[in-house]
Amino acid sequence: MVLGDTIFAVASPKGSGERAVLRLSGPLSTRAASAVFVPSLPAVRAQVEGELLVGAFRVPALALHMPSPRSYTGEDVVELHVPGSPMLCAAIEAAMVAAVGNGLRPARPGEFTARACQNGRLDLAQAEGVLMLIHGADAAAVAAGASWLRGGLSAAVAAIRSRVQDTLALLELGLDFEEGDTGAVPDAAWRTPLALALEEVLALQQRLPMALAGGEVLLLGRSNAGKSSLGNALAGHDTLLVDAQPGTTRDVVRLELSAHTAVWDAPGDLDEPTAIDRAALQLRDHLGGLAAAALLVVDPDDLPPPPISSLPILALVLTKSDRWGEPLSESLLAAVRHRLRQPPHVPGFATSAHTGQGLGELRAFLLRHARTGARDAGAPVRHALVRAATALLRAASATAPELCSQDLQEALRAFDDIDGSHGVEDLLDRIYGRFCLGK
Repeated sequence: MVLGDTIFAVASPKGSGERAVLRLSGPLSTRAASAVFVPSLPAVRAQVEGELLVGAFRVPALALHMPSPRSYTGEDVVELHVPGSPMLCAAIEAAMVAAVGNGLRPARPGEFTARACQNGRLDLAQAEGVLMLIHGADAAAVAAGASWLRGGLSAAVAAIRSRVQDTLALLELGLDFEEGDTGAVPDAAWRTPLALALEEVLALQQRLPMALAGGEVLLLGRSNAGKSSLGNALAGHDTLLVDAQPGTTRDVVRLELSAHTAVWDAPGDLDEPTAIDRAALQLRDHLGGLAAAALLVVDPDDLPPPPISSLPILALVLTKSDRWGEPLSESLLAAVRHRLRQPPHVPGFATSAHTGQGLGELRAFLLRHARTGARDAGAPVRHALVRAATALLRAASATAPELCSQDLQEALRAFDDIDGSHGVEDLLDRIYGRFCLGK
């Protein structure tokens, strides 16, 4: 993304209409607009009625001049409100480029909002609010978008971040003292605010609009069924910790299979969960509701009881198929469906993370049937809150102060990704690419 040049785009809906809005942002905005609009635009903020002179065309138009820094992007911005003819808009754009030349170019999707963030006019949470307002599927989503745009989400995250920072400061202070020393920090002094911060993050997640139906798929099943091995194999890299000991997974971790498809690995069900296990499963059940569907992952040698989940089951995935010595039979698949009370139309896949059997077919199935909309408003916020919640859960489960400092740092990085204060250049193209032109 290049700052310093001038961009333009039609910011109104595509096609013909009563009115079209042509938006420019950058140092050449006034000069480019003046090449096609009369009278001249004043140096101050103004609304000017006039005419467009484009070739043989002479049509009435309205110009809005918003000099830096009091504009949406923080740069010089001009909007030309013209008759809604796509041919007229194209002629205007061509005339401006011919008059100004280098330094004026078409905007990329979301680039106006990206510039607003980079110039300090919006943070990333407010940018998500813009997207939510544009594409909100219901009244709750639109209300959330308006609140985020006003800074409500950023303020809530800032308050939680401050609590976590204070907790981390206490922990760092206490590490300089032995237990019982005058400066030692009692456990309650850091565990109590940490528990409150986790509660606030979970409450914030509950207020988020639900994800659009699509590529967020939860790996659901018993502990040690092979979910983490399956997730690593589908993603093509070893992100998740794998161990023969049941209960190794206590986090909810998102693995991208493509730009539009992802799976979440999560703790599995246990016969005798500990207090920490129960907390991890509670987090899984809460965050799992944000997914669109679930893959029911089962080891045929350890079939679980029917799942208790509100999520639709996208497919059954039988793991560790290298142990069977034969292809998946319809009789075995029917027995598994019957045991798990799944209807016949739910497809089944036999997979092996060890040999790679069935992984290509399963990945292709997910890419076809679990694609999320590119404009999944609020997705970066949800993903950052998942990271923060899982990090805080690990910290709260720590047996000693020195063990949770790193987890608190991870939670703070997740919060920073919501408002952009952690430096997210590598995320900008992904975030703003979900916007339409002119936004």
